[in-house]
Amino acid sequence: VQATQDTLTRLVAADAGPVGVEVCAVRPLRVEYAPEVAAAMHRRRLAALDARHRASVVGSVVDSVEDTVTRLTMRGLLDLDDDERQVLVKDLTVAFCAGRGEAGA
Repeated sequence: VQATQDTLTRLVAADAGPVGVEVCAVRPLRVEYAPEVAAAMHRRRLAALDARHRASVVGSVVDSVEDTVTRLTMRGLLDLDDDERQVLVKDLTVAFCAGRGEAGA
């Protein structure tokens, strides 16, 4: 920011000097980006928000699946080998994601 202010001050002082105006400092009040740059920045922010949301949903689904499998096993309702457990985890994950509107995402 300071470098921008210094550069702008020098440029404006150079332009205003010949007409007798002394410029001490220039401070930009706002910065506007070219429309294509602003659009790209907006897309990047949306993508970051979407990624955080998806990570949150995945974390929640994984926790729910783990809790479900653990509770069923602890209560003696399931006695699964590793292959059966993997199938159950996959099926529960799909079901929980579909229930959250994330199927196919």
